[in-house]
Amino acid sequence: MTPNRRAADRARRTERPVMPADAFAVDVEDRGREFVVSADLPGLRTQDIDVTVKKDRVRIAADFENDEDGRYLRRGRERASGERVRVLRLPQRVDEKRVSASFQDGVLRVHLRKAGGRSVDVS
Repeated sequence: MTPNRRAADRARRTERPVMPADAFAVDVEDRGREFVVSADLPGLRTQDIDVTVKKDRVRIAADFENDEDGRYLRRGRERASGERVRVLRLPQRVDEKRVSASFQDGVLRVHLRKAGGRSVDVS
């Protein structure tokens, strides 16, 4: 293997995954009894966001509206309009009845209580 090829292979292994241009940033945190999913959705309102939870999947849909009032003279591709969706698979199932979400300062936070067996005292 040539030195250039080795360097290219090493760079490929260490580079971060590239997010599609129309995706939004999402973090998943394991806090013991729950997962917390955070999504950056600047400029949206709560009515522009839809969260669906089923088993071990969380679907976040965000509707980035068109510039209907004509305020912008130029709008970059990174602020394109339309619906954007992320579907995340969690490491384990969650209790679909024990989910809460909040949206503040452009950040959506979804708290998902982990499903699982209940603790049994042994006498």
